[in-house]
Amino acid sequence: MTAPAVPRAFSCRVYGVLREGGKVLLTRSIFRGRTFVNFPGGGVEIGEGPADALRREFMEETGLRVRLTRALYSSEGAHLSTQAPIQIVASYWLVERDGGNLLLGGNGDDVVDLFWSEPERLPLEEMFPSDREFAERLPALLSVKPSSRVHDHGLDKSYDVP
Repeated sequence: MTAPAVPRAFSCRVYGVLREGGKVLLTRSIFRGRTFVNFPGGGVEIGEGPADALRREFMEETGLRVRLTRALYSSEGAHLSTQAPIQIVASYWLVERDGGNLLLGGNGDDVVDLFWSEPERLPLEEMFPSDREFAERLPALLSVKPSSRVHDHGLDKSYDVP
């Protein structure tokens, strides 16, 4: 029996949850011959901040510009990437559409399809463990009202709670 891979590096990942009409936007992608579903987003590049990385990745994968509105979740588990031995550290943000045109047929690269799903009916079986960890919690996270003590820390905007 082979011992599990020990992580030797981290991959910082950031993903956006765009919610419209009670549904969230998901991507269907192919990587190394495997089809999988996740939220628009991806890796933070050296010298790039997480917010800028999410805006860039969201545009590349969906054709949409977005504003980050609220941090939803940061990974708790120690998940290995498909490019092991790399450990994934992921954060997930609620975002709002800020322009652009949705690329419904995919982006002609790694994303082959975009589709909408109710948060309670996400295709968990098609997700990698790191994304599934978040997706299982998403309905509860979306129902939480943010604190009225939110400050703008250099993101796109601050917001008030009604």
